[in-house]
Amino acid sequence: MNDTPSLPERDLPPGRHRQLKEHLMQEIHQRPEPDGVPVGRRKWLLPAIGLPAAAGALALALVAGGAPGGADAPGGTAGTPTATGDTPPAATAVQLLDQVALAAAAAAPVEIRDDQYVYVRSLEGQGGGQPQEREVWTAVDGSRDGLLRQEGAADVPLSGGSGDYRFLQTLPTDPEAMLEWLYGQQEEGDEDHDADQDAYVLIGDLLRESLVPPDVAAALYGAAALIPGVSVVPDARDAAGRQGIAVSRTDSYNPGRSAELIFDEESLELLGTREVALTDLDFEEGPVAAGDVLGSTAVLDRAVVDEAGTRP
Repeated sequence: MNDTPSLPERDLPPGRHRQLKEHLMQEIHQRPEPDGVPVGRRKWLLPAIGLPAAAGALALALVAGGAPGGADAPGGTAGTPTATGDTPPAATAVQLLDQVALAAAAAAPVEIRDDQYVYVRSLEGQGGGQPQEREVWTAVDGSRDGLLRQEGAADVPLSGGSGDYRFLQTLPTDPEAMLEWLYGQQEEGDEDHDADQDAYVLIGDLLRESLVPPDVAAALYGAAALIPGVSVVPDARDAAGRQGIAVSRTDSYNPGRSAELIFDEESLELLGTREVALTDLDFEEGPVAAGDVLGSTAVLDRAVVDEAGTRP
């Protein structure tokens, strides 16, 4: 579609974008979904991207100016935005994402060597369970294996390859070009294919447990603002219990769910992610009520280290 790089071909289910191998395969093996959820179209879990301090008044103004209601808003539940006033939910989501993009672009680029590793420590919670700690080391240039260390499980090597920092440096830095690139990574020929949904999910996959160059991160957030169906949830909490403001999109493949990116209201830093039930759902493990949190994450630390397995 353009001169920007394509992700390598992957043996994935039809209709799913070509996801980064090391992250997708680990998701398949480590995070089984309830029966009936298409593999490869599950939720995305993201790391924090370092953003500088920004005016928190923007996020507060979005809420006060007519953003959709969240769990604590009259008539609203977590993850089920309810428009108030005359401001369309999509408009406030665009405003928020544009400001997040500006904050990301203002961050100072990180000087790192090819022989180093990106380190991300996070919490992951499923349903009402206790969140577990997760640590990931990814080779900066993708030439060496990384490492996954998860609470209660043995260490797992992560294959080197696409998704490393050097690959992310090659992606478009203009939001419209980024969205075009995102669309270009998708499989064709599936009648159930939803280009906007796959682009939204791929944005999360590219951000998850990675260090993204500031200009590329800004383009990803800017591209998200161009995707229809994104709304604001003014009161969302990550897996660590930190409160923030979120952007949300209903999963077109699983309409009873929504996926959220949660930002700090003051700094606009990405705190974590959340998946919320929009309707009552029946899983093999038991029923889930509308408004219940199906899964959440919180990024606790992000750094660059010299060796896989070492902490900053």
